[in-house]
Amino acid sequence: MVLRITRGLGGPRGVLILTVTGLVGIVAILAAWLVRQNVAAPPPVSVIEASPGEMLRLGRNARGTLPEVPYVSNDLARTVSDAVAQRPDGTWLNVAPGTVLKVASTTMDGKTLWVSGIVQDGVNGQSLKIHSSFLERYTPVPLANTIELSDVRLVHLAETPTPKLAVAGWLRNVSSQTLSQCTVVCTFQDKDGAKLDRQPAPELALRPQEMIHFETAPTATERQFTQITMEISHATPDGLRNYLPAVVIPHSASQRTQ
Repeated sequence: MVLRITRGLGGPRGVLILTVTGLVGIVAILAAWLVRQNVAAPPPVSVIEASPGEMLRLGRNARGTLPEVPYVSNDLARTVSDAVAQRPDGTWLNVAPGTVLKVASTTMDGKTLWVSGIVQDGVNGQSLKIHSSFLERYTPVPLANTIELSDVRLVHLAETPTPKLAVAGWLRNVSSQTLSQCTVVCTFQDKDGAKLDRQPAPELALRPQEMIHFETAPTATERQFTQITMEISHATPDGLRNYLPAVVIPHSASQRTQ
């Protein structure tokens, strides 16, 4: 009787078995990774292609019933969201949020209001007709014919452990040059004018006619202050800073914030 003892999987057959086993293992790992990716991946974003009329309807439904804002010639209005507008030749185009329109006239279509005007872009403003649901009245504070300040409000950021709020608003560059290193600094003061806190907003760069939103760092002064002094400045080509007139905004304990 002959007894043969072998160690491992020697020979061509053993190499073949090891190769096949390795390939099966790799395929199994790859399949498991693909399954995990499919499970963890977010659902695909659906894209809706809609006509201008359908976009108007969707916009009205999203905003609900709003009171019609009366506009007269030379009023300024601002788009509050992505909008669609009609050119004089009847074609449509998309309009970005923050676009400022100088009102020329208004028309009624059934029970809805349409506003016609000139886009204030500082170049070659075009005539557009926009549904009033995309617009809000624009009443800025002009500062040295350089920047317009508008829609300043207090924004609650936290309630616990201590209330914190920030100052937010919009800046619009009405000059013909790009304004770099533009800063907004808010000083919170008590009834005697003493400084309680001072918070800046991040630096901004504003192209001509561009409108940008700003928000200061939070303050914990809450209702202790009675006024806010806003100081806005920007860099000049010679490396200095141009400080615009300060804006003082009174605040009372009953003033609404959001």
